[in-house]
Amino acid sequence: MAKAMTEAWVLVSGEGRRTASLHKKTITLDEIAEHEVLAQPLYGCMEGNYVHALRLMPDNIFNMRDEDEIVLGNAGVVQIEAAGSKVKHLKEGDLCIYFCNGLQDEYGYPKLITAFDKPNSMGVFAKRIKLDQHEVIKIPPNSGLSLQEWAAFSLKYVTAWSNWKTAYACWRAQMPDVPPEQTYVFGWGGGVTFGELTLAKHMGCTCFLMTSRQERLDLASRHGITGVDRTRFADSEAEWTDFIQTATGGRGASIFIDNIGTSVYKLTMKGLGRQGVIATSGWKTGSMLPVLRANECQQRHIHVFTHYATYKEGVEAMEFAEARHWAPPVSGEEYGWEEIPAMLEDYAQGKIASWFPIFRVNERGG
Repeated sequence: MAKAMTEAWVLVSGEGRRTASLHKKTITLDEIAEHEVLAQPLYGCMEGNYVHALRLMPDNIFNMRDEDEIVLGNAGVVQIEAAGSKVKHLKEGDLCIYFCNGLQDEYGYPKLITAFDKPNSMGVFAKRIKLDQHEVIKIPPNSGLSLQEWAAFSLKYVTAWSNWKTAYACWRAQMPDVPPEQTYVFGWGGGVTFGELTLAKHMGCTCFLMTSRQERLDLASRHGITGVDRTRFADSEAEWTDFIQTATGGRGASIFIDNIGTSVYKLTMKGLGRQGVIATSGWKTGSMLPVLRANECQQRHIHVFTHYATYKEGVEAMEFAEARHWAPPVSGEEYGWEEIPAMLEDYAQGKIASWFPIFRVNERGG
Protein backbone atom coordinates (compact mmCIF):
# COMPACT_ATOMS: atom_id res chain seq x y z
CA MET A 1 0.00 0.00 0.00
CA ALA A 2 1.35 3.43 -0.93
CA LYS A 3 2.14 6.07 1.62
CA ALA A 4 -0.78 8.38 2.48
CA MET A 5 -0.84 12.15 2.85
CA THR A 6 -2.96 13.93 5.39
CA GLU A 7 -3.76 17.35 6.73
CA ALA A 8 -3.22 17.76 10.47
CA TRP A 9 -3.14 20.25 13.29
CA VAL A 10 0.39 19.75 14.59
CA LEU A 11 1.60 20.81 18.04
CA VAL A 12 4.99 22.48 17.70
CA SER A 13 7.34 22.84 20.66
CA GLY A 14 8.05 26.55 20.43
CA GLU A 15 11.79 26.21 21.12
CA GLY A 16 11.96 27.33 24.73
CA ARG A 17 8.68 29.22 24.92
CA ARG A 18 6.37 28.55 27.85
CA THR A 19 3.61 27.18 25.65
CA ALA A 20 3.49 25.19 22.44
CA SER A 21 1.40 26.17 19.43
CA LEU A 22 -0.81 24.49 16.82
CA HIS A 23 -0.02 24.73 13.11
CA LYS A 24 -1.90 23.21 10.20
CA LYS A 25 0.39 21.07 8.08
CA THR A 26 0.34 18.35 5.46
CA ILE A 27 2.22 15.30 6.64
CA THR A 28 3.12 11.93 5.16
CA LEU A 29 2.11 8.68 6.81
CA ASP A 30 4.29 5.60 6.53
CA GLU A 31 2.72 2.50 5.03
CA ILE A 32 0.68 0.54 7.52
CA ALA A 33 2.31 -2.56 8.99
CA GLU A 34 0.61 -5.95 8.94
CA HIS A 35 -0.93 -5.37 12.41
CA GLU A 36 -2.03 -1.78 11.78
CA VAL A 37 -5.01 0.03 10.30
CA LEU A 38 -5.35 3.24 8.31
CA ALA A 39 -8.31 5.24 9.57
CA GLN A 40 -10.18 8.47 9.03
CA PRO A 41 -11.24 10.24 12.23
CA LEU A 42 -14.88 11.34 12.08
CA TYR A 43 -15.32 12.98 15.48
CA GLY A 44 -13.07 13.90 18.35
CA CYS A 45 -13.75 14.95 21.92
CA MET A 46 -11.91 17.71 23.73
CA GLU A 47 -9.80 16.37 26.60
CA GLY A 48 -7.79 18.01 29.37
CA ASN A 49 -4.57 16.35 28.23
CA TYR A 50 -4.62 18.52 25.09
CA VAL A 51 -4.34 21.63 27.26
CA HIS A 52 -1.65 19.98 29.40
CA ALA A 53 0.32 19.34 26.21
CA LEU A 54 -0.24 22.88 24.91
CA ARG A 55 0.82 24.47 28.20
CA LEU A 56 3.72 22.01 28.73
CA MET A 57 2.34 21.25 32.19
CA PRO A 58 2.70 19.35 34.42
CA ASP A 59 5.29 17.74 32.12
CA ASN A 60 6.80 18.82 28.82
CA ILE A 61 5.30 16.40 26.31
CA PHE A 62 8.08 17.06 23.79
CA ASN A 63 10.71 15.93 26.28
CA MET A 64 8.60 12.89 27.16
CA ARG A 65 8.46 11.84 23.52
CA ASP A 66 11.79 13.29 22.36
CA GLU A 67 9.97 14.83 19.40
CA ASP A 68 9.51 18.39 18.14
CA GLU A 69 6.10 17.96 16.51
CA ILE A 70 3.10 16.01 17.83
CA VAL A 71 -0.40 15.24 16.56
CA LEU A 72 -2.76 15.17 19.54
CA GLY A 73 -6.28 13.81 19.91
CA ASN A 74 -6.72 10.57 21.89
CA ALA A 75 -10.52 10.55 22.12
CA GLY A 76 -12.79 10.04 19.16
CA VAL A 77 -14.41 7.83 16.55
CA VAL A 78 -12.67 6.64 13.41
CA GLN A 79 -13.68 4.79 10.25
CA ILE A 80 -11.33 2.11 8.95
CA GLU A 81 -9.91 2.85 5.51
CA ALA A 82 -7.56 -0.12 5.20
CA ALA A 83 -6.27 -2.95 7.38
CA GLY A 84 -2.93 -4.78 7.47
CA SER A 85 -2.63 -8.41 6.42
CA LYS A 86 -2.75 -9.78 9.99
CA VAL A 87 -5.78 -7.72 11.06
CA LYS A 88 -8.67 -10.17 10.93
CA HIS A 89 -11.41 -8.53 12.99
CA LEU A 90 -11.55 -5.17 11.20
CA LYS A 91 -12.31 -4.21 7.61
CA GLU A 92 -12.79 -1.15 5.45
CA GLY A 93 -15.80 0.88 6.54
CA ASP A 94 -15.90 -0.33 10.16
CA LEU A 95 -16.61 2.31 12.79
CA CYS A 96 -14.46 2.21 15.93
CA ILE A 97 -13.70 4.18 19.02
CA TYR A 98 -10.15 5.43 19.42
CA PHE A 99 -8.64 3.34 22.23
CA CYS A 100 -5.51 5.06 23.53
CA ASN A 101 -3.80 2.24 25.47
CA GLY A 102 -0.69 2.54 23.38
CA LEU A 103 1.91 0.50 25.25
CA GLN A 104 0.77 -2.19 27.67
CA ASP A 105 2.41 -4.08 30.47
CA GLU A 106 2.27 -7.88 30.53
CA TYR A 107 -1.24 -7.78 32.05
CA GLY A 108 -2.68 -5.35 29.52
CA TYR A 109 -2.61 -2.17 31.65
CA PRO A 110 -1.38 0.97 29.89
CA LYS A 111 2.15 2.26 30.32
CA LEU A 112 2.05 4.87 27.55
CA ILE A 113 -0.97 6.63 26.04
CA THR A 114 -1.40 6.91 22.29
CA ALA A 115 -1.37 10.49 20.97
CA PHE A 116 0.02 11.68 24.28
CA ASP A 117 3.22 10.24 25.76
CA LYS A 118 3.67 7.31 23.35
CA PRO A 119 6.36 8.33 20.81
CA ASN A 120 5.54 8.24 17.10
CA SER A 121 1.79 8.07 17.74
CA MET A 122 -0.95 10.19 16.20
CA GLY A 123 -4.39 11.34 17.24
CA VAL A 124 -7.56 12.66 15.72
CA PHE A 125 -6.15 16.13 15.12
CA ALA A 126 -5.14 14.56 11.78
CA LYS A 127 -7.59 13.72 9.00
CA ARG A 128 -5.98 10.32 8.43
CA ILE A 129 -4.05 8.26 10.96
CA LYS A 130 -2.50 4.84 11.31
CA LEU A 131 -2.98 2.87 14.48
CA ASP A 132 -2.24 -0.54 15.89
CA GLN A 133 -5.28 -2.84 15.61
CA HIS A 134 -5.56 -2.79 19.43
CA GLU A 135 -5.78 1.00 19.47
CA VAL A 136 -9.34 0.84 18.18
CA ILE A 137 -12.42 -1.06 19.34
CA LYS A 138 -15.23 -1.74 16.92
CA ILE A 139 -18.57 -0.06 17.59
CA PRO A 140 -21.47 -2.55 17.49
CA PRO A 141 -23.61 -2.43 14.33
CA ASN A 142 -26.87 -0.50 14.77
CA SER A 143 -25.57 0.97 18.00
CA GLY A 144 -27.97 2.77 20.30
CA LEU A 145 -25.35 5.47 20.91
CA SER A 146 -24.52 8.19 18.39
CA LEU A 147 -21.03 8.57 16.97
CA GLN A 148 -20.70 11.81 18.94
CA GLU A 149 -21.53 9.94 22.14
CA TRP A 150 -18.99 7.25 21.33
CA ALA A 151 -16.35 9.92 20.68
CA ALA A 152 -16.95 11.39 24.14
CA PHE A 153 -17.10 7.89 25.63
CA SER A 154 -13.77 6.69 24.23
CA LEU A 155 -11.51 8.24 26.85
CA LYS A 156 -13.52 9.63 29.77
CA TYR A 157 -16.06 6.83 30.12
CA VAL A 158 -13.57 4.03 29.51
CA THR A 159 -11.42 5.58 32.24
CA ALA A 160 -14.51 5.87 34.46
CA TRP A 161 -15.37 2.20 33.95
CA SER A 162 -11.95 0.92 35.03
CA ASN A 163 -11.64 3.29 37.98
CA TRP A 164 -15.16 2.69 39.28
CA LYS A 165 -14.94 -1.09 38.88
CA THR A 166 -11.78 -1.14 40.98
CA ALA A 167 -13.00 1.33 43.60
CA TYR A 168 -16.36 -0.40 44.07
CA ALA A 169 -14.69 -3.80 44.40
CA CYS A 170 -12.43 -2.38 47.11
CA TRP A 171 -15.44 -0.96 48.98
CA ARG A 172 -17.26 -4.28 48.76
CA ALA A 173 -14.17 -6.18 49.93
CA GLN A 174 -14.46 -4.49 53.33
CA MET A 175 -18.15 -3.63 53.44
CA PRO A 176 -20.03 -6.50 51.73
CA ASP A 177 -23.21 -6.11 53.76
CA VAL A 178 -23.88 -2.39 53.25
CA PRO A 179 -26.90 -1.95 50.93
CA PRO A 180 -26.33 0.11 47.78
CA GLU A 181 -28.54 2.98 48.92
CA GLN A 182 -26.28 3.39 51.98
CA THR A 183 -23.20 3.49 49.77
CA TYR A 184 -22.54 7.24 49.53
CA VAL A 185 -20.52 8.25 46.48
CA PHE A 186 -19.16 11.79 46.18
CA GLY A 187 -17.18 13.33 43.34
CA TRP A 188 -15.61 16.63 42.39
CA GLY A 189 -17.04 17.69 39.05
CA GLY A 190 -15.47 16.43 35.83
CA GLY A 191 -16.36 14.24 32.86
CA VAL A 192 -14.75 11.08 34.27
CA THR A 193 -16.31 11.74 37.67
CA PHE A 194 -19.72 12.22 36.07
CA GLY A 195 -19.31 8.90 34.26
CA GLU A 196 -18.48 7.15 37.53
CA LEU A 197 -21.38 8.72 39.39
CA THR A 198 -23.82 7.60 36.70
CA LEU A 199 -22.36 4.08 36.97
CA ALA A 200 -22.87 4.26 40.73
CA LYS A 201 -26.49 5.29 40.13
CA HIS A 202 -26.98 2.23 37.91
CA MET A 203 -25.91 0.16 40.93
CA GLY A 204 -28.33 1.92 43.28
CA CYS A 205 -25.82 4.05 45.19
CA THR A 206 -26.61 7.49 46.61
CA CYS A 207 -24.56 10.04 44.68
CA PHE A 208 -23.39 13.64 45.05
CA LEU A 209 -21.58 15.85 42.52
CA MET A 210 -19.72 18.96 43.66
CA THR A 211 -19.43 21.66 41.02
CA SER A 212 -19.63 25.44 40.79
CA ARG A 213 -21.49 25.74 37.47
CA GLN A 214 -25.27 25.85 37.37
CA GLU A 215 -25.45 23.95 34.06
CA ARG A 216 -23.64 21.03 35.67
CA LEU A 217 -25.76 21.15 38.81
CA ASP A 218 -28.83 20.90 36.57
CA LEU A 219 -27.26 18.04 34.61
CA ALA A 220 -26.60 16.11 37.80
CA SER A 221 -30.20 16.56 38.91
CA ARG A 222 -31.52 15.22 35.60
CA HIS A 223 -29.52 12.02 36.20
CA GLY A 224 -30.71 11.48 39.76
CA ILE A 225 -27.50 12.80 41.31
CA THR A 226 -27.57 15.43 44.04
CA GLY A 227 -25.72 18.48 42.76
CA VAL A 228 -23.86 20.49 45.40
CA ASP A 229 -22.51 24.01 44.81
CA ARG A 230 -18.90 23.64 45.86
CA THR A 231 -18.41 27.40 46.32
CA ARG A 232 -20.41 27.29 49.55
CA PHE A 233 -17.55 25.44 51.23
CA ALA A 234 -14.73 27.63 49.93
CA ASP A 235 -14.24 29.40 53.25
CA SER A 236 -15.73 26.97 55.71
CA GLU A 237 -14.41 23.49 56.42
CA ALA A 238 -16.91 23.25 59.28
CA GLU A 239 -19.83 23.73 56.88
CA TRP A 240 -18.36 21.04 54.64
CA THR A 241 -18.09 18.60 57.52
CA ASP A 242 -21.64 19.36 58.62
CA PHE A 243 -22.92 18.82 55.10
CA ILE A 244 -21.15 15.46 54.69
CA GLN A 245 -22.35 14.20 58.05
CA THR A 246 -25.94 15.25 57.40
CA ALA A 247 -26.01 13.83 53.86
CA THR A 248 -24.65 10.44 54.95
CA GLY A 249 -26.35 10.01 58.29
CA GLY A 250 -23.02 10.47 60.05
CA ARG A 251 -21.21 7.76 58.05
CA GLY A 252 -19.10 9.93 55.75
CA ALA A 253 -18.39 9.21 52.09
CA SER A 254 -18.14 5.54 51.15
CA ILE A 255 -16.32 6.30 47.91
CA PHE A 256 -14.90 9.71 47.03
CA ILE A 257 -13.93 10.30 43.40
CA ASP A 258 -11.16 12.91 43.41
CA ASN A 259 -9.43 13.57 40.09
CA ILE A 260 -8.60 17.15 41.07
CA GLY A 261 -5.85 16.72 43.64
CA THR A 262 -4.14 19.37 45.71
CA SER A 263 -6.81 22.08 45.75
CA VAL A 264 -9.55 19.83 47.18
CA TYR A 265 -7.60 17.02 48.85
CA LYS A 266 -8.07 18.33 52.40
CA LEU A 267 -11.85 18.43 51.95
CA THR A 268 -11.82 14.97 50.37
CA MET A 269 -10.04 13.54 53.39
CA LYS A 270 -12.37 15.29 55.84
CA GLY A 271 -15.37 13.89 53.99
CA LEU A 272 -14.22 10.29 53.75
CA GLY A 273 -15.86 7.85 56.15
CA ARG A 274 -14.37 4.82 57.88
CA GLN A 275 -13.49 2.02 55.45
CA GLY A 276 -13.91 4.66 52.74
CA VAL A 277 -12.28 4.53 49.31
CA ILE A 278 -10.61 7.40 47.47
CA ALA A 279 -10.78 6.81 43.72
CA THR A 280 -8.32 8.69 41.53
CA SER A 281 -7.53 8.57 37.82
CA GLY A 282 -6.26 12.12 37.34
CA TRP A 283 -4.39 14.98 38.98
CA LYS A 284 -5.74 18.26 37.59
CA THR A 285 -4.38 20.60 40.28
CA GLY A 286 -1.45 18.63 41.62
CA SER A 287 -0.08 15.12 41.99
CA MET A 288 1.89 15.38 45.26
CA LEU A 289 -0.37 14.87 48.28
CA PRO A 290 0.32 14.48 52.02
CA VAL A 291 -0.79 11.21 53.60
CA LEU A 292 -0.89 10.59 57.34
CA ARG A 293 -0.32 6.85 57.20
CA ALA A 294 -1.30 6.10 60.78
CA ASN A 295 -4.68 7.75 60.33
CA GLU A 296 -5.29 5.98 57.02
CA CYS A 297 -4.49 2.62 58.58
CA GLN A 298 -6.67 3.22 61.61
CA GLN A 299 -9.57 4.42 59.45
CA ARG A 300 -9.03 1.48 57.06
CA HIS A 301 -9.08 3.81 54.09
CA ILE A 302 -8.26 2.41 50.65
CA HIS A 303 -6.62 4.58 48.01
CA VAL A 304 -7.34 3.50 44.42
CA PHE A 305 -5.19 4.85 41.59
CA THR A 306 -5.89 3.83 37.99
CA HIS A 307 -4.75 5.00 34.56
CA TYR A 308 -7.12 4.47 31.60
CA ALA A 309 -7.99 0.79 31.02
CA THR A 310 -7.14 -2.57 29.49
CA TYR A 311 -8.55 -3.56 26.10
CA LYS A 312 -10.84 -6.05 27.83
CA GLU A 313 -12.17 -3.31 30.11
CA GLY A 314 -12.78 -1.11 27.07
CA VAL A 315 -14.90 -3.85 25.51
CA GLU A 316 -16.75 -4.39 28.81
CA ALA A 317 -17.49 -0.70 29.10
CA MET A 318 -18.89 -0.56 25.56
CA GLU A 319 -21.07 -3.62 26.16
CA PHE A 320 -22.48 -2.06 29.33
CA ALA A 321 -23.08 1.21 27.50
CA GLU A 322 -25.08 -0.56 24.81
CA ALA A 323 -27.09 -2.63 27.28
CA ARG A 324 -27.90 0.20 29.70
CA HIS A 325 -27.50 3.27 27.46
CA TRP A 326 -24.71 4.55 29.67
CA ALA A 327 -23.69 7.48 27.49
CA PRO A 328 -22.00 10.87 27.94
CA PRO A 329 -24.45 13.79 27.72
CA VAL A 330 -23.12 15.48 24.59
CA SER A 331 -24.78 18.65 23.34
CA GLY A 332 -25.85 19.27 19.77
CA GLU A 333 -23.07 21.82 19.27
CA GLU A 334 -19.90 20.87 17.43
CA TYR A 335 -16.66 22.59 16.58
CA GLY A 336 -15.46 22.31 13.00
CA TRP A 337 -12.08 21.15 11.83
CA GLU A 338 -10.83 24.70 11.33
CA GLU A 339 -11.99 25.63 14.84
CA ILE A 340 -9.80 23.16 16.75
CA PRO A 341 -7.29 25.83 17.95
CA ALA A 342 -10.18 28.03 19.10
CA MET A 343 -11.75 25.05 20.88
CA LEU A 344 -8.56 24.44 22.86
CA GLU A 345 -8.40 28.06 23.90
CA ASP A 346 -12.08 28.17 24.88
CA TYR A 347 -11.65 25.00 26.92
CA ALA A 348 -8.49 26.25 28.63
CA GLN A 349 -10.24 29.49 29.63
CA GLY A 350 -13.29 27.69 31.03
CA LYS A 351 -15.66 29.04 28.39
CA ILE A 352 -17.15 25.65 27.54
CA ALA A 353 -19.84 24.40 29.92
CA SER A 354 -19.89 20.82 28.59
CA TRP A 355 -17.45 18.21 29.85
CA PHE A 356 -17.72 16.59 26.41
CA PRO A 357 -17.06 19.17 23.65
CA ILE A 358 -17.21 17.48 20.24
CA PHE A 359 -15.39 18.44 17.05
CA ARG A 360 -15.92 17.09 13.55
CA VAL A 361 -12.95 15.92 11.48
CA ASN A 362 -14.27 14.05 8.40
CA GLU A 363 -17.64 13.10 6.95
CA ARG A 364 -18.60 9.46 7.34
CA GLY A 365 -17.99 7.31 4.29
CA GLY A 366 -20.56 4.96 2.75
